[in-house]
Amino acid sequence: MLIGVFKSNQKIINGLAILALVLLWVPAFLSDTVQPELLSTGLRWLDLILMILLLSIQSIYLNFIVSEYKLVKDNSHLTSLIYILLNSCFIWLFKLNGVVLANTFVLLALHQLFRIYATKNAFSISFSIGFLFSLAGLIYFPMFSYFLLFWFVLIFTTTPTWRDFIVSLIGLFTPLAYFLVYKFIVGGLFLLDVNNYIKNVFVVNGENFTIYNQLFVLVLLFIICIATVNYFGVIGKAVVKTSKMLMVVLLMLAFGLMSLFLNQNDFLATFLMSSIPLAVMIAGFFQNLKKVWLAEILFTLLLVAGVLGHFL
Repeated sequence: MLIGVFKSNQKIINGLAILALVLLWVPAFLSDTVQPELLSTGLRWLDLILMILLLSIQSIYLNFIVSEYKLVKDNSHLTSLIYILLNSCFIWLFKLNGVVLANTFVLLALHQLFRIYATKNAFSISFSIGFLFSLAGLIYFPMFSYFLLFWFVLIFTTTPTWRDFIVSLIGLFTPLAYFLVYKFIVGGLFLLDVNNYIKNVFVVNGENFTIYNQLFVLVLLFIICIATVNYFGVIGKAVVKTSKMLMVVLLMLAFGLMSLFLNQNDFLATFLMSSIPLAVMIAGFFQNLKKVWLAEILFTLLLVAGVLGHFL
């Protein structure tokens, strides 16, 4: 049922997406699960409201990008729905965290990445992308790896000049310069230690997973495998511009997964970093799946397993 509803391109579905997000986050206000608070306002209820607002904006914005660049066949709101579910599927995600906050800047940078295709002398865009990825990295250190993604995309989608790389580096180092000046003023410049910025956002391991959490992971992995096969098929049939945009999403997933080597094996943080490209790929799979009943069953399994995992 939900898949059929969110296949619609009516703007009112944005409201349903936000409603679904709020309902999924209701258990957060009832849970006493304790996680290390690296980022907090000091008021749990305010942290949760800020997260709901962030995810609402991000889901709508991601869906807008997907529609603008035709990353999913036919305009729909499936990307919003999948992104919301991926960011609400585990009880440990219910806290204000730097990964989701940094994803805001990643989404802005991703939009700019798509804009750079076939644009000549796009120095302002290169600067913006470097600047945004730098802000994301200052919030959550492994996000700095996305700057390398930008250079890959720059080479893959355009014919760059040395100026493009220099301008992007200037964009990257501008926020870093302000950060270092701030540290110098407060007297902490010579005490900087990268290890202090690579802390586990989520302290969770396999032993913490209930049977329903495990069921969610298994169903999700199954969907991702099929969605990936479908995705390569779509890339092969798409026009050149769309094909390159879809490859950018795939590269983004690869860089997101590689963050596992930078975050002390914080699997949930890596999962959140990968939620943007995964939402696009899974939404495309559900959109293209001709057997609607199968799509509904798979999504319902995900949803039910995720919700039950919050309580049991």
